[in-house]
Amino acid sequence: MADKVLNCRFRRPTASYQLFCFPWAGGGSNFYANWGNMVPESIEVTGLTLPGREGRFKEPCCSSLETTKREIIEAILPKCRERPFAFWGHSLGALMCFDVARTLKEEYNLEPGRLFVSGVSAPHSEERKKNKVYVKNLNDEEFKDFLKKLGGTPDEILKSEELMALFLPPLRADYGIVDQFDYDLEQPPPLTCPIDITDGEFDIKHNLKAWGEVTTGKLSIKMLPGGHFYLKEKDNMMRILENISSYYFE
Repeated sequence: MADKVLNCRFRRPTASYQLFCFPWAGGGSNFYANWGNMVPESIEVTGLTLPGREGRFKEPCCSSLETTKREIIEAILPKCRERPFAFWGHSLGALMCFDVARTLKEEYNLEPGRLFVSGVSAPHSEERKKNKVYVKNLNDEEFKDFLKKLGGTPDEILKSEELMALFLPPLRADYGIVDQFDYDLEQPPPLTCPIDITDGEFDIKHNLKAWGEVTTGKLSIKMLPGGHFYLKEKDNMMRILENISSYYFE
């Protein structure tokens, strides 16, 4: 199970800490696996591969939040017990890494040294609930229009029926997971680790400060130029990696 979920292209068994990267909706692990060659030797980067894409292309996509979360935990748990670790997630990935983090804390007394989240309002915020799009209610044309507005999906994919037939199943499955993600704030907060947030200046307005309510740790917020997929721009990616590379546990 772990081998098909974990994509660690640049293995560093003596690295000081591990960074597990959670994909955005419809995304894969290769984008993040390449980060492993762009960070210091003290960091080992692992991208997480969900079913229905990349090396798991032949597997059926999964639209269950609970099933996806349990599969990820089963894959990363042994590694989280070996060395300190942190999570990075963008958009859906940010919600998923938060959910995995609080479950690890509650069930195994393990917690990331830091949570890096991006591109989404805090899970319990009114803004996230207000901007939620229930894709299960959208037909294929409406869903394509939604993807166009969001950005990040190349036009050559959106305009090709053949390519969309390949990309629609994982996209719909992942947005099905987003549809299921409902979280009510707990007291005390479920996490104690610091949370670092980055977001695109021209994306829709997100409630980023509310992330501070899910942890007793420090909160930091950085805005970078660009829209929802600002992190794909090379300069922004390098700034993200510089921030991750300056990481330390508190």
